[in-house]
Amino acid sequence: MKRSTRRTKNQRTSLETLEARDLLAAFGTPWPEARDLSISFPADEVAIGEYENDIRQTLDAADQQQWQELALRAYQTWAIHADINVGLRNDFDVSFGAAGLMNQDPRFGEFRIGAFPQDGLMANSLPFQVAAGTYSGDLLLNSNQDYRLYDWPDSVAPDLSTWDEGQRDLFSVLLHEAGNTLGVDDNQMEWSVMFGQYTTPKGVLAPEDIGEIQQLYGMRSDPYESVTNDQLATATIIPIPIGFAPASETIRTRGSIASANDVDHFRFSPVPGSNSVTIRLNAEGISLLESQIEVTLADGTVVAQSMAASVFENDHQVELTGLGVGSDLFVKVTAADSDSLYSIGDYVLELDYRDAAVQSQDIVPGDYQSGADSLYSGFDLLDLETDVSTTASAIEIDAHDSIDERFEIQSSVGSASDVDVWKVVAPSTSQQRLIVSLAGVGSGSPDLDLYVVDDQGQSVGTTARLRPDGTWTVEVNQPTAGQEYFIRVSVDPGSAVEVGNYVAVAEFVSPPAQMNDLISGDVDATVDEFFRWTASKSKLFRFDFSAFGAAAGDGARLRIYDAHTHEIRLVIGAQNDMTRTGMAWLQQGDYVLRFTAFSADDQSVAPIQFTLTCDGISDDQDETGYDPDNDPDYDPYTYEYTYHDYGYYYSNYEYYYDWDYYYQYDGDPNYAHYYE
Repeated sequence: MKRSTRRTKNQRTSLETLEARDLLAAFGTPWPEARDLSISFPADEVAIGEYENDIRQTLDAADQQQWQELALRAYQTWAIHADINVGLRNDFDVSFGAAGLMNQDPRFGEFRIGAFPQDGLMANSLPFQVAAGTYSGDLLLNSNQDYRLYDWPDSVAPDLSTWDEGQRDLFSVLLHEAGNTLGVDDNQMEWSVMFGQYTTPKGVLAPEDIGEIQQLYGMRSDPYESVTNDQLATATIIPIPIGFAPASETIRTRGSIASANDVDHFRFSPVPGSNSVTIRLNAEGISLLESQIEVTLADGTVVAQSMAASVFENDHQVELTGLGVGSDLFVKVTAADSDSLYSIGDYVLELDYRDAAVQSQDIVPGDYQSGADSLYSGFDLLDLETDVSTTASAIEIDAHDSIDERFEIQSSVGSASDVDVWKVVAPSTSQQRLIVSLAGVGSGSPDLDLYVVDDQGQSVGTTARLRPDGTWTVEVNQPTAGQEYFIRVSVDPGSAVEVGNYVAVAEFVSPPAQMNDLISGDVDATVDEFFRWTASKSKLFRFDFSAFGAAAGDGARLRIYDAHTHEIRLVIGAQNDMTRTGMAWLQQGDYVLRFTAFSADDQSVAPIQFTLTCDGISDDQDETGYDPDNDPDYDPYTYEYTYHDYGYYYSNYEYYYDWDYYYQYDGDPNYAHYYE
């Protein structure tokens, strides 16, 4: 097998030293729609980059519901002090970081709890940040850590003399990381939950912690009460909507228990002609509120009541029969236990006059451990139309409320011939790329086709990729400012399933401000470029790799190898005048960065220029007394250009590297001609 030619060359590469403060996760940005956040628990073996989730294997030996409740408690500890809700929902077990919606993706919660082995720390987490995509909000424990599950009764800290050496309090770790995922940064106050390092169990927020979460989201409030309804006499009236059809519709109103002793009263007149009504309180997926409802007459006589079973099952209902005409009923909503942490949160109160047989046909999402729902079982079609849309009939999508360059879609294909066309308009400022992603929703979803076209119906996609999980990604290089682009979604002709929901995202991408210049230079077909890179922390890294200054069809490729095992950790290829993004969970340690030139037409490649930027977008918690992330004078990474000579070793190190390994063919057909 022929290897690439190696020769000594003059250094033509620029290396940028990144200081620790330049490689921090982006804190201080609140989540959009913060009253509608949720948490989910993906199953083991769900992909986390090249790793697999193993949180159940790590913690289930103790008690599955106990550790899950500690995770819920960690988020609720923050939520009771601010204008946020975190509900519990099922996870569809798609890969961590999968292309999807930043908020309220139908397949998983904003906060996904998992674990995988991580060197030198106890956990990693990500706050809300555009650069992280749906990795935002993920909380990932180190599955090599020995965690102790302690319940913090009456907020009393544990007696560590009874613990084994090396055990660490799981709740303390979760509470800190939950704060990070909500956007609260680490600090240097040792008494604070958000102190940068784990020093001792801390299960109670400090005043400074509460101040930080309220700075982001405001103090807890009840936006649904224009007038207080804490007394029967001032009960909120639930009107009968005009045209209401009690045989097929329900009446829903949203409320909130804003403090442990808050009381909400509602008043309604039964629909004429109805003999029965189901009064339902829905909190699952909305908040972690454990509530109680009492149905009373005007004189306060209780005629029915119900209570949430637990924080894992916090929907409940009562059924009344023999309804009279002209007699108003009252519903009192309170916390099930005012001393409980779960005494605060939003809910939806529903009045349902339908027959029991009709109610039994309702589509209900699976419980929080049920995995992926399926169509007509856990969810219904979002869009019942089956028309063939065109660019002329396309529906224009509004930009995301918080991200002007991002457009999100939830819709359906209703038949094999259904075609949806959506229009997005490029921002007036220059963007490097338009990236469109498409994914089916739920188990048994159809195989889909995705095209990005202009107003004449001509494809404008520069590259397209169908991933193993069925997700499509189409990229348009250098989109024209102000131009209309059309996203065409249809069922693949070979799909065995013809109906289903999907999510699609169109994002006009420019380099995020938090990205940092790392390496720039040029490479040609005669010699690859190698660099040594030392990561001081285990993190999720984002790399943006650009190639330019060459002929169309030429490009450059980046491979990142573990310097000791020789395993490939990340591969990014970029054609001329393109930028590509890759994310990788990298353990602390040494890596080799290899840059290669390639040509799509097997011709000789002239020198092509490249740039590489990066950012560490997750935040870790460890026990190190000295954290380089907090030292502005510490240089956490070493970047060393290594030219090729007959020794093939790093001059600053005493050991040699087997460079022959890096010149072996790795199976990529685009590079096979290098090794023939």
